[in-house]
Amino acid sequence: MGDLVFLHKWEVFEFAWGTAIRESRTKKWHTLCLTPDGQEIDVSELNVILHDNGIEFV
Repeated sequence: MGDLVFLHKWEVFEFAWGTAIRESRTKKWHTLCLTPDGQEIDVSELNVILHDNGIEFV
């Protein structure tokens, strides 16, 4: 028998400022992709609240 591999189910949300990816089970935000240049921000270790008009770092 092999090693266990934990699979994550991801959800993608579109906002006016870009796109956000969230892990479905924990509801924790993982990555933000800002428009128009597609810059990626890893927020997996941060507490954030996302709104259509911006990002709150709490």
